[in-house]
Amino acid sequence: MCPTFVLGQHVGRRVGVAIALRFAILTSVLVLTMTLSAPPHVTGRAADRVPPLPAPGGHVVAVSSEAQLQSAVTRLASNTTILLAPGTYDLTRTLSINGNFTNVAIRGASDDRDAVVLKGPGMARAGYGHVPYGIWTGGNVQGITIANLTIRDVFYHAIVFNAGTQNPRIYNVHLIDAGAQFIKSNPDGAGGGVNNGIVEYSVIEYTTTAKDAYVNGVDVHTGANWIIRDNVFRNLVAPRGGLAGPAVLMWNHSSNTVTERNLFINCARGIAYGLQIAGFDHTGGIIRNNMIFRAARQSGDVGIAVADSPNTQVLNNTVFLSGTYGTPIEYRFPGSRGVVIGNNLLDGAIGARDGATGVETGNLASARAAFFVDAVRGDLHLVKSATSAIDRGLNLAGVTDDRDGEVRPQGMGYDIGADEYRPDELVKESR
Repeated sequence: MCPTFVLGQHVGRRVGVAIALRFAILTSVLVLTMTLSAPPHVTGRAADRVPPLPAPGGHVVAVSSEAQLQSAVTRLASNTTILLAPGTYDLTRTLSINGNFTNVAIRGASDDRDAVVLKGPGMARAGYGHVPYGIWTGGNVQGITIANLTIRDVFYHAIVFNAGTQNPRIYNVHLIDAGAQFIKSNPDGAGGGVNNGIVEYSVIEYTTTAKDAYVNGVDVHTGANWIIRDNVFRNLVAPRGGLAGPAVLMWNHSSNTVTERNLFINCARGIAYGLQIAGFDHTGGIIRNNMIFRAARQSGDVGIAVADSPNTQVLNNTVFLSGTYGTPIEYRFPGSRGVVIGNNLLDGAIGARDGATGVETGNLASARAAFFVDAVRGDLHLVKSATSAIDRGLNLAGVTDDRDGEVRPQGMGYDIGADEYRPDELVKESR
């Protein structure tokens, strides 16, 4: 067994590096309407193994038409779930929840996120009428769940949380073709923001590209204690010549974010804790057990970035960018001190830039496509022959399982990267 390496308090941060982006889509996994057959885990836990939510408690308002939905939102009270019957709801207005509410929910009636579709007029349609967003919250909303549905084709954000919202939860949601950030969490202007958010078991993607470079999957300003786990981010890229923002961007004095067990497929940038020098643009947090894949034909930037973010931990991630960017993991700026980067598997160097300091330990920077079940299609589970990664990692106190939720270790020692290899891995992949 490998020795235990105990880590200190964690902190996260992210940085943007401008380079030219040429758009190309890897047709095997990226385009929603052209996805080829692939092993189940390519689509991730967000698609394959979503635990059902408990039945809604409190008052339940069942709706089956867009008019009924709008009426239910207008009349919403605390401790109420709006339950949507399967169907497509062509929105005539943004679903705005603004006021004093506790414990409210908008969720599909089944566990199939694609059975209920909230549809806007189009992400590039400037004449969006009364539907600039999908769902909007503000005022004093203490606990909102958005679950088991799809939101697509809105001009700005699919979901936006404004000041006064706390404890939002997004669960088993499919977000497609938003004109700006898919999930936007705004600051309150007084140093605070939306705290304790959870985004899990969801799929966020473009069918082709964003309409411009101003895009993120999750964009949180001044938010504390967010958890982003078990999601798939796919094809978050700008049109030719632009560089889309990170799929996960936690910044503007955010803190203590946990980003784990997510899958990123052909995104221009992956995860960023912090973006700029701002007196700690992000503080605390951990990035662990994520798989980040980009095909050779899809240009882009860094996979994981920690910028102006002290004490951040970046542990057991697999970042395979097919040679499209030389430093798949970077930490940057003097504020990024006490950073720990351990047990990561990547196809390039780790970059310490612009005065950042930290500890790099147990990483393997020589990943090749042959290490993985199907690197061409983004399946970064290890194969038996990846002996330089299997049982070669450190026992890190902050990591007890892998991307699939399987306990570490499975062999004589901990594996490097997001996957803990099992002898039956290929059997599991074929199911």
